[in-house]
Amino acid sequence: MYKLLLASDQKEVLDAFDRIQWDYNGFRKPHIRQDLDGVKECMKAHRADAVVVGFGPEKKHELLVWLRAVNPYIPVCEAGRTPEEAAAWLQELNTLLNWIRADFSSDHPDQGEMLVLGRRNLFRSLVSDRAMTKDELRRGMLMRRSRFDPNSPVVLMTLSCVGMEEGSSAPDRDRSLEKSLFRSLGGDIRGYHVLPLVTGDGRIFVLAGPVREHVEDASADDMRSILEESVREGILHAEEYQGLQMRITGIEVLPSLYALCADGDT
Repeated sequence: MYKLLLASDQKEVLDAFDRIQWDYNGFRKPHIRQDLDGVKECMKAHRADAVVVGFGPEKKHELLVWLRAVNPYIPVCEAGRTPEEAAAWLQELNTLLNWIRADFSSDHPDQGEMLVLGRRNLFRSLVSDRAMTKDELRRGMLMRRSRFDPNSPVVLMTLSCVGMEEGSSAPDRDRSLEKSLFRSLGGDIRGYHVLPLVTGDGRIFVLAGPVREHVEDASADDMRSILEESVREGILHAEEYQGLQMRITGIEVLPSLYALCADGDT
């Protein structure tokens, strides 16, 4: 069973968690701390598999900034205001933790690596299916500790690769290609995160946008220009060092990540 730390000073949240039947939810009854100093001391003294947050916006922001500095790979879950809401979100967290801890291969990836894979899976589903709701995206990004700022404009590019037909499915090939593309195209540039994604049907996307708390004041056109130049340089690198012949076939500038959601505004 997983160990939780509940960080909340809100009576509604505390009452909801007090009414949960913990033995049936895959978690032990959590440690509870109602202030930031208490959270920090508790995390030093006790192991936690995840942190559940029920603070107001300012305290939540301060806690997440601290967690990014000291433990960027611990999943974080929002606290529900009713037992039913809390239990539903905890089930979502339980599913993620089970996946993170599963032994998929003899490589024995650590939790950080698995959380990174989980983020890629989340965004791959987002750009491929566009069926996720805004609440699902927000919770998924928080649990997987994404550094993307979901409220800022993003650039979505489509790419083609010579010798790879769209609509074909070869999981090992797609995973290998995605790793190769990340080495050549992905990473951080001037406060923007660039994430290549290869979907199960052979489509290639590059999702790019500001990381949280990025302070550069750039217009959407400037952002597009910066990111397009970076990706084109990466394409040249991929051709020279990996033998991949690629080209950009489309570029969209979207008002936010939420524009990719089924209930988002474009």
